[in-house]
Amino acid sequence: MMSKLRVLYLYAGARRKQYEDYKKGDAPDIYLVGLNYMTNHDIEATFFENRLTEFIRKYSFNLIQLPALFVMRSYDVIFSGSGFLTLFIAKYLLRWKRPKWVIYNTYLSNLLKRNTRGLKAWVIRKAIFSADAIVCPSQAQQEFLRNIGFPEEKNFHVPFGIDYDFYNKKVALPEEVSGRYVFAAGRDVGRDFKTLVDAVKDTSVRLHIATFPRNLTRIEKMPSNVTVSHFVPAKIPALIQNSEFVVIPTIPEKKSAGSDCSGQYFLLGSMSCAKAVITSARDTLFDYFKGGEHGIIVMPESVSELREAVLSLWNNPERAKKMGNAAREHIRSGFTMEKFSEKLAKIFYKVAGR
Repeated sequence: MMSKLRVLYLYAGARRKQYEDYKKGDAPDIYLVGLNYMTNHDIEATFFENRLTEFIRKYSFNLIQLPALFVMRSYDVIFSGSGFLTLFIAKYLLRWKRPKWVIYNTYLSNLLKRNTRGLKAWVIRKAIFSADAIVCPSQAQQEFLRNIGFPEEKNFHVPFGIDYDFYNKKVALPEEVSGRYVFAAGRDVGRDFKTLVDAVKDTSVRLHIATFPRNLTRIEKMPSNVTVSHFVPAKIPALIQNSEFVVIPTIPEKKSAGSDCSGQYFLLGSMSCAKAVITSARDTLFDYFKGGEHGIIVMPESVSELREAVLSLWNNPERAKKMGNAAREHIRSGFTMEKFSEKLAKIFYKVAGR
């Protein structure tokens, strides 16, 4: 009898706390990228994270997954959201046929655009083309890889999914907010909170932002109608649920900062909670969101356009509610974590040759 397929997840960020919160029912599973569903498909999946990886993370994001080289040969498939240097060593320098390596693509387009010359650019390209498969959550990313010559048979598009049931379970509202407010959140450096703050300044709109301090450095003085809290994944669903609607301001894609999919997780979670979304134009979000039906699309870095959109929903809560309800049905019908995981599992089996 053939043994179970063994898959090792290499996450881009720390997941231990989020995994423990998920098991206790205190957080959604969105950041686990399908790991917890793999047993449904007869796959034994685990993730690699220890004191050494967390120590390395403090000094170099690109070196985080190097310690995994000592354990990965006991797995059939590596599923990574980071660690191109580890991939380069394993698949290009050492020429390992096993394990197979699947990249979860949330960052490759911007990574390649930012690195076009020199040794680092050469290593990145060799690493990417050494992968056995790349899973793209947006069609725009898949098309980008197609245009640079990445083999079609290794280039997959799988729309991401959301823990729908969790986002529709009432959870306690954190003490950070009360009353009527608009919500924005995100850790990625592709967020443009400065434009959003400028848009609501001197208005009656109350805005709450959950993020990291690094994302607010361009804002000299926070207006009195804007509050800020640290980004804590377990608190995000409640902050979404109790908001009027959400805003996802992103910088222009041509600036190539942050991940390709900046705002994607927050978008899906918000739509699941029946919240209208105001978002900057971004190709990687359009697979999930339709402007005019699920919310409003504005041009990046346009203070006036964003202000007009925010005020239009703030002053017309019925319109916001109608858009939010349409968004929730859209997500429930096609973008659940169960559906994403099923498609991902099929790719693991295909790549492993099972």
